Amino acid sequence: MLYRRAQFALYLASFLSFLSFVFLAAGCDCSGTPSTACSSGADCADGEACLDDVCVPRTDSGLPPEDAGMDSTSMDSGMPPCTADEECPGEAVCVDGACCPSADQVCGTSCCASAETCFANACVVPGDVCRSSEDCADGEYCEPSLGDPLGMDGGMPMDAGTAICLGDAPAAGRCVALPERCVGDPVPGETCIRDCEFRPPVGALDAVPQWAWDATTVREFTNRIDVWATPTVGRLTDTNCDGVVDEFDPPNIIFVSGNSQGTCCSCGGFTTSCKTGVLRVLDGLTGAEMWSSRRPEVSSIGFAGLSVAIGDLDHDGDMEIVTVSGEGYIVIVDHEGTTVATSDARIPGWGSSNATGWGGGLAIADMDHDGNPEIAYGRVVFTTDGASVTRLWEGTGSYGRGVTQALSVFVDLDADADLELLAGRTVYDTDGTVIWEATAVPTGFSAPANFDADPEPEIVHIANGRVYLLSSADGTEEVTSLAAPTGATDAGNGGPPTIADFDGDGQPEIGVAWRNNYQVVQINAAGTALEQLWATPNHDFSSSVTGSTVFDFEGDGAAEVIYNDECFLWVYDGRTGAVRFATPTSSFTATEASLVADLDSDGSAEIVMIANSASPTNWGCDRLFNGTDWTVPAAPGDPDFGRPGWVGSDGATAGGAAYRGLTVFRAADNSWVGTRSLWNQHAYSVSNICGDRGDPCGPGSTYGDIPVNQVPNWSVGFLNNFRQNIQGEGIFDAPDATVTLEVLCTMPARLKASVRNLGAAVLTDGVEVGFYMDEGGTERELGRMSTTTPLFPGQVQVLEM
Repeated sequence: MLYRRAQFALYLASFLSFLSFVFLAAGCDCSGTPSTACSSGADCADGEACLDDVCVPRTDSGLPPEDAGMDSTSMDSGMPPCTADEECPGEAVCVDGACCPSADQVCGTSCCASAETCFANACVVPGDVCRSSEDCADGEYCEPSLGDPLGMDGGMPMDAGTAICLGDAPAAGRCVALPERCVGDPVPGETCIRDCEFRPPVGALDAVPQWAWDATTVREFTNRIDVWATPTVGRLTDTNCDGVVDEFDPPNIIFVSGNSQGTCCSCGGFTTSCKTGVLRVLDGLTGAEMWSSRRPEVSSIGFAGLSVAIGDLDHDGDMEIVTVSGEGYIVIVDHEGTTVATSDARIPGWGSSNATGWGGGLAIADMDHDGNPEIAYGRVVFTTDGASVTRLWEGTGSYGRGVTQALSVFVDLDADADLELLAGRTVYDTDGTVIWEATAVPTGFSAPANFDADPEPEIVHIANGRVYLLSSADGTEEVTSLAAPTGATDAGNGGPPTIADFDGDGQPEIGVAWRNNYQVVQINAAGTALEQLWATPNHDFSSSVTGSTVFDFEGDGAAEVIYNDECFLWVYDGRTGAVRFATPTSSFTATEASLVADLDSDGSAEIVMIANSASPTNWGCDRLFNGTDWTVPAAPGDPDFGRPGWVGSDGATAGGAAYRGLTVFRAADNSWVGTRSLWNQHAYSVSNICGDRGDPCGPGSTYGDIPVNQVPNWSVGFLNNFRQNIQGEGIFDAPDATVTLEVLCTMPARLKASVRNLGAAVLTDGVEVGFYMDEGGTERELGRMSTTTPLFPGQVQVLEM
């Protein structure tokens, strides 16, 4: 199955994955001659017709019930009242005091019109044939249990041409109106959608691996499995081969992997290791390789190992991948792995260092809102028109940590609708002219957010061991800056900042990784200076420019930190810095970050951890290093208590093997809150790409769109953050599995259980239904069946035994 088996144990008792039903003999009078089960009249004896899946006698006229010559219009124009079926003409039956033209139009206590069908005990008018709700109009959804009487011959595509099909295409159905939202107290038998929620308890993050892509699972180019850049996440490929990329296709993870030769990619005299990577696309549910591209074109040495970006650049409904070739050209690759455009000029300064491709990342936005997105690498900007990539300009100020670590942000700092480019301490206009440069501070990494009561943002700037808060108008310091944690030896530069509400006070704080420490910073109560909220030791004794990301796993308003250093993946408590989860890994720590997204469309978040083969011994993971034996778990009272002892991917400690590739972690009880199935660039914020729901893109946008008019992140109530994944609504949404049982008195008897999701979140496949017979007070199990498809709100699957 494409979607993971429902795991609703422990906390999710309100929508259990096992549903049982007792077939009570007294509830179904089968004392007469049993009927014969049928699917058509050919299954029945002479003089019988197939009605509601059983053979029944034909009418006096010899016609089957469906040919009785009556419909709802004849009922509307004079069908008589009744108290019993015998009082009705022909094949009409008595329903709620009035004759209904045919038994096959009966739906509970209602009589459906000829154009209606009985669905979930209500009369509905089936709409167009569909495979997903994207095929239906607003206010409708695709209901697969209504089937497809047209056999899907109406021109819907069935072959996407993808290299791998990981599951079956979703069953064809019919578009029907969305159920109404429930109001008031629950009523037995209701068919409305309730705001069913599950709020996870706050405590230890019991994370378990969901899958790993490593040396044991890689399928192509098996010697290039090191990852040293932030991946991206989005629905890119048609994994079920039904011709469309939609909610039935789990998201993909897109990244470049290479061979770091057991060290950093630019170390050890290896001149091209940072530039000879493979562009990979994995299935987010299973980790299966969808496709891998060794090089963008025949003459290229490969793909640079920096962070790629994704988005729908040409408005065709499919996202493209923006990468950099080993030679330093911007390359656009489509969702099937074909290179569609290469820039007319390469990134200036690319050939000046073997370390290009070591760090940094690409950014995408529509800078001048003309519908053609721009691409930035540091202070260099390119534009697209769907078929070509043209270098527009290179700025003259700050690069954002230089050509080997370049990270910049598209952002509207002056409220003129156009986006500026924030690259380190410099802000560039749409034509590349410098608006301002904060020459009083060193160059470094920057991010925007609003830290005070006025509507204008401030700029967080990390450089040379200090945190600065700058005016977005001119780059002057708004408050007194703060140094890296006291006692940290040579804190280094500091990594790309994260911004979020870490302590649940409604105000943003700043997170940054230093050499030896991770620190969270806030503005003091007087609003005059930055102060430390907390700091905790880490194991990054080398680059000091490593990234991090943020996520609120329980939805309690206080975000946790996700940080990947040389030897461990950490999740820190946002309020205190306590270790909530840690697991061994290995990395030479460039500017990369592990991240959080919904990778399998199950309504619960997952963590993506990167790893590369930097020597655990050289980087001090498997031994006593800098005063700590990292192979021994941190003891109670230690600031990093909760950290396990480091162990290699082969299970060894001293001399243990490095980790390589990607590992995805989920909550053991599937309880982490929901989030977006998107993370499209290193400099990520929710407002820079459109999703499915709860984002600020507004009506008319589609999944993967780059906004033509990007809404400032800090102006949206639930945002004002940076490098944090969050959806605007429904983070606590939960499914609500309901079931109705129908007994057909055939020989043998047939049981139909209709499982319907009346909650606001997807009900994953694998919900198990048990059938039981009551025999004189003793229940005997008849069997069990499981749902085989995810059920979106309102959808039904019928299980028949």
